[in-house]
Amino acid sequence: MSADAIDESGASSVAHERSRANGANRFVGTRLRFHPAIIVIIGACAALFHQMMHVGLSGDVYFHWAAGVWMLDHHSVIRSDVFSYTVAGHHWLADEWGYEVALAWLVRTFGAGSFWLVSAGSCSAAVLLGVATWRRAGAAWLWVAALSVLAAVGLVEGLAARPQDPSYMLFAAELLLLSLARGRTRWLIALPPLLLVWANVHGSFLLGLGVLGLEVLWSVLPEFPGRLRVSRRLPIRPIAATAAISIGATFVNPHGVALVDYAFHVGSSTELTSLIQEWQSPNFHGLLVLFLVVGPLLWLIGALGISDSPLALEDVVIAVALLIATLHAVRFLPYLVLAWCAVLSRATPLRKESIRPSILSLPIAIALAAALVAGPHIAAGAPAQGQSENDMPVAAAAFVQRQHGNVFSTYWWNDYLIHLGVPVFVDGRTDLYFGTGILSTYVNVSSLDVEPDTVFRHWDVQWVLWNRSSALSTYLLKDRHWRLVLSSGDAEVFQHLGSW
Repeated sequence: MSADAIDESGASSVAHERSRANGANRFVGTRLRFHPAIIVIIGACAALFHQMMHVGLSGDVYFHWAAGVWMLDHHSVIRSDVFSYTVAGHHWLADEWGYEVALAWLVRTFGAGSFWLVSAGSCSAAVLLGVATWRRAGAAWLWVAALSVLAAVGLVEGLAARPQDPSYMLFAAELLLLSLARGRTRWLIALPPLLLVWANVHGSFLLGLGVLGLEVLWSVLPEFPGRLRVSRRLPIRPIAATAAISIGATFVNPHGVALVDYAFHVGSSTELTSLIQEWQSPNFHGLLVLFLVVGPLLWLIGALGISDSPLALEDVVIAVALLIATLHAVRFLPYLVLAWCAVLSRATPLRKESIRPSILSLPIAIALAAALVAGPHIAAGAPAQGQSENDMPVAAAAFVQRQHGNVFSTYWWNDYLIHLGVPVFVDGRTDLYFGTGILSTYVNVSSLDVEPDTVFRHWDVQWVLWNRSSALSTYLLKDRHWRLVLSSGDAEVFQHLGSW
């Protein structure tokens, strides 16, 4: 072989290697390029963690945590009240037992940071599942980024370490699975397990069953003329079978079929509506709630008037149903916002992407997320303090924890007392007290509609832990049978003098 032939062969080999290297670099560069919308999407999720890391625990989370700890310690589902002195031993259907056990196990295993995981983590997952759904609906990346911000703002309204947050994630997962099933029916197989988990976590599984019921309805109804039409009908047999199996899956819980009736009874209770703020109509004096409820509706009306693009009937009906539910009870607002986003994903003002993917998008998104979650924050699992009405009376509660005798305290603070092992008069398990008269008695005492000492005598109350400058605390200050023994922040502790 000549020298020229060797040189040509070597040059060819070098050129081939360079070509392979350049191809590999282009492949890596392509794989690392992300649309800049990812910066907004990851930023919205990080903002949820930022919000959760700057508020302490309060309210219902404490009885959920205490119930979960009890079940872990006793290796059994809790079935009767062990936390109050008014209805002790009364039957309690712990419908959210799955969440409570999971929360207690996570905190016991991985630490107090688990409170952030079950709250901000679940809501972030709901946003990401929504992103996948909106992209499948054809929304451009920039519009998806805007919808992720809207979804995150709506989810903040329900952001807390309560079973509602995992239910937002499960609702978003159901919408995504149905969207995938319109492309490949086999995705329906994932819905019964999802409903099984949902039924053991939160009573809103009835919403999930309702969505499946609508899908069965769309599969048998004739095609609707006009711009509102079902995006793609699911075959009647698979969706009907999925709905039937999903209903059966919800019966797989410690309470059986009774759970469905219980969840419906609680959701339609007038006692909850009259006593609990989140079960009441939204306060439209707040611009944020007004924006979240009315803003998307106005956008939808405008889109129907200006654009010729069709809208998915299944999404619009779910959104309208949740709008009606939200006008009845503000607790449905986060579900409504997720439903609005599904509708608006097809009412997009952006048809073409004007910004190209960049290799810088992911590093910038990571840096933004790090900036939002880094820095000073409240210690994980710490009680809320310095946050107005959400404050927990830490010092005052620690004081009464060391005393003997029954304690009468506020509905909001009693969950924290349960966590400390102090028996309570009433607490956030509102449904437990239905039909007992305890709820109305509590309201009458707190508003002085009855003689407080008459009630305290009946229940042998020795200590009252109450808000400063309230009607009841002012009354006790003037009652010779009571003495103020501690004042800390917004909390005051009164001791009964003598015996009843």
